[in-house]
Amino acid sequence: MGQLKLQLLDEKFAISKMAQFAELPSVFAKGEMCFVMRTDEDLTIISPEFMAPDNGQQQIGYRCIRTIGPIPLETTGVLIALVKPLTEAGISVFAVSTFHSDYIFLMEEHLVKATQALQHAGHEFIHEE
Repeated sequence: MGQLKLQLLDEKFAISKMAQFAELPSVFAKGEMCFVMRTDEDLTIISPEFMAPDNGQQQIGYRCIRTIGPIPLETTGVLIALVKPLTEAGISVFAVSTFHSDYIFLMEEHLVKATQALQHAGHEFIHEE
């Protein structure tokens, strides 16, 4: 895969689990970046902590590292290039992909170790204003 350009997002995120057929709170229809995934098992929402729904199970304290793209959909090895060094460092991740980028969520207390592991693997952190 080679070197990826990465960005650490400033926000703290929550990962929330709601009932499969729960109504999606209207706040997620516009505004802040969020991820909404409904499956045959549940409704999962990843959002900035201040937007997290309070009527479901949730975990807070996540930070997000994203790839700077676009990375064509047919590109192989992107997630493994990110997850492998983090796994080797003993860091659990929650990954989400979009048409444009890949997002890795990890607990804030692992952020320094994760950044070091990714840099050691040859990836570069870009600071965007």
